[in-house]
Amino acid sequence: MPPAKIFQRDFLYLIVLTWLLPPVIGLGFILFIQVLTPQQMLGILFTPTEPLYIFGWLGFAVWYFPRYIRPVRDWIASPSEASAGRALKSMRLFPLYFWCIFLLYLALAPGSVILSAEYYTDYIAKPIDWFRIQLVALIVSIIVGLPIFFLILDLFGRALGNIRLTRPQVTIKAKIFLVGALVPLLIDTMLVQYYWTRTGFFNFETFLVWLMLELLAIAGSLIFVHSIRQSIEPLHQLIENDTSLNQLNTADLVPCSTDELGVLTNGYRQLLQELENRVEERTADLKASNQELESFSYSVSHDLRAPLRAIDGYSQALLEDCSADLATEGVKYLDRIRHNTQRMAELIDDLLSLSRIGRSNINLQVVDLKALALEIMQELSDREADRNINFEIDIDHEVVADRKLLRIALENLLSNALKYTRNKQAVEITFASRFKDGKAVYSVRDNGAGFDMSYANKLFNAFQRLHRSEEYEGTGIGLATVDRIVRRHGGQVWAESEVGRGATFFFSLPDSPDITTTPDADQKPGGDLPVT
Repeated sequence: MPPAKIFQRDFLYLIVLTWLLPPVIGLGFILFIQVLTPQQMLGILFTPTEPLYIFGWLGFAVWYFPRYIRPVRDWIASPSEASAGRALKSMRLFPLYFWCIFLLYLALAPGSVILSAEYYTDYIAKPIDWFRIQLVALIVSIIVGLPIFFLILDLFGRALGNIRLTRPQVTIKAKIFLVGALVPLLIDTMLVQYYWTRTGFFNFETFLVWLMLELLAIAGSLIFVHSIRQSIEPLHQLIENDTSLNQLNTADLVPCSTDELGVLTNGYRQLLQELENRVEERTADLKASNQELESFSYSVSHDLRAPLRAIDGYSQALLEDCSADLATEGVKYLDRIRHNTQRMAELIDDLLSLSRIGRSNINLQVVDLKALALEIMQELSDREADRNINFEIDIDHEVVADRKLLRIALENLLSNALKYTRNKQAVEITFASRFKDGKAVYSVRDNGAGFDMSYANKLFNAFQRLHRSEEYEGTGIGLATVDRIVRRHGGQVWAESEVGRGATFFFSLPDSPDITTTPDADQKPGGDLPVT
């Protein structure tokens, strides 16, 4: 994809050529067919009318078209979903505006030439001269307009290659028709003009022969277009139906020609069949992996917890029954054993919770974020009633998400905000939203301890902590859980902070969530997911 400046330069260069080449080729051809003498041609070139006509249209084209395709340049400079839509709209309508303005320029050009010649020279136009110069304008429109138009289409193709096109800007059939019909028209017209110039003979019979040849060229082009349409029909139907891999039936993708497109269709069919086989194999492997993961989770949940409970239970029994027989150091050691076994149990629970999030079913529904956040914050505030907490919320719209998972994510973010503002006398927590590039972005901001942004890449990984456990409790799973939940909804999560000046955690949720990692229908996630 070319940079925005290179695209702008190349586009402007092609527009200048489009409006400068017609007078050069057209006036030269008029001299060749001897409609004007060299002296008469010089007379109109050194008068204000014809140069004003040429450079006036050139100035308009140079002013208008770069502004018209500005959305394309903006998308190249700063790609986004919103700018992509504007760029596609500008590109699709470009052929209409280009040809309307260019053909109007050429349609008026013969009048400008003849009127300038009559006014500033001794030339007196005959009715047949108007017809001959109109034929010259037709020749120029094909010689100049068609190649440059295709060059501009190629430029658009290189610039917008990263945008998914749902329909073509100009179809292959249209290109074939333009070339198949207009090139013979160009040849016939130039031959007629050459014959006319050399013999001075042109009558109605000559005109009918010229017209018949062009009609034959158009008919041949239509036959060729029909053949091409039949060749690409299987691929076209595949795109038009927007078939997903789950619904795709490769038996319906049957080649309708024996040319390169037929070979391509057949190769594409074989490729899809191979892809289907690989998807089935990968699906089977994934099911086997999920079963192994379920077995592992069960083992972790039961087999590891049993010895931990035994260690914690015997340690507690020693403290209760034998503390009088133990030295002070022995009691401390038993307290540490109990503390670490309880912490390991918490880690096991949090890991299982994180695993369940990736495998749980998504139940989409309309969620009132404001009401949900107020409900969570009220519960958290009740647990710490002795603290001075000021909670503000600036959200007035709903989202489509899994309410249970979204609650877990918000609980983690808001409880983190409370945890890391523990040393503040007045706690300030704000839950707000803003729109960026047409999408809603949500943020939880606090005035707590903050963190060093150079370690921000570790935040959303499991067990990565930026503060010592002696300062702030936790297992380092909470933000990894938030990240997993947001990504499962097709969104993103990130953070900004400064040490000692609080932190802001952002997350986005798309309007139509792109749900990923959907488990099998018979798979049942186990248990509620705690806040960590």
